[in-house]
Amino acid sequence: MIKVLMFSLIASVAACSCEKGWGCDVEGGYQFEIPTTLYPALDTFQIGDTIHIQNDFSDRVYDRNSQQFFDLKSFDFYPITDIYRIDTPVSKWGPGTGNHAIFEFDVIIPDGYDYDIFQYSYGAKSLLGEFKYEEGKYKLDIMLIPNRDGLYTIRHFSRLVSLKANEVQDFPGRCSDERVEGYTVLNNNSDNNRDLLLDSPDTLWSKIAYSNPIDYEKFGGYTFYVIE
Repeated sequence: MIKVLMFSLIASVAACSCEKGWGCDVEGGYQFEIPTTLYPALDTFQIGDTIHIQNDFSDRVYDRNSQQFFDLKSFDFYPITDIYRIDTPVSKWGPGTGNHAIFEFDVIIPDGYDYDIFQYSYGAKSLLGEFKYEEGKYKLDIMLIPNRDGLYTIRHFSRLVSLKANEVQDFPGRCSDERVEGYTVLNNNSDNNRDLLLDSPDTLWSKIAYSNPIDYEKFGGYTFYVIE
């Protein structure tokens, strides 16, 4: 009788392991929070003002879905910063792409950071590179100085897979079949002027404001005016 019970228990464990991954079921995959600060947190800047974007967070990183902390030491986050001009009805880069506008800002990256402007094949530009990792912390410091007036939105987010090989990195306690992505926590999850997206004549941005507010938050959205 004991042998029968033991066999039944082992069979049940095996079934669970095959079905869900024993002890390894993360609903929605990993969404690691990337704390980020943009300051001063204004809705209107003047030409020549300095906008700071900073990352400074521990390598013990919180996952929103499992609600656990994981040790991500010497991890590659692949941060990306995009700036879009959104006061025009149609993007010159094509429908649904937005007007990339890095060139309408002076970009200052302090020494020691591997972060620079990258130009895509179709002409648009983004800032991308890596966080600096030292003494158990990830850091990045960006200064943006607008040189033209208009309505802009920034996205500052991180990919957690390689931009080249689409490879998923390993870390202690990782469930191998679960996807891994970053979730920007910008200014402690304030609204970051999301309603200003409604001022854009391009319907792409009003859809994001109304239909995809989580994407705005997740990708570190921040919207603002620049005036003379």
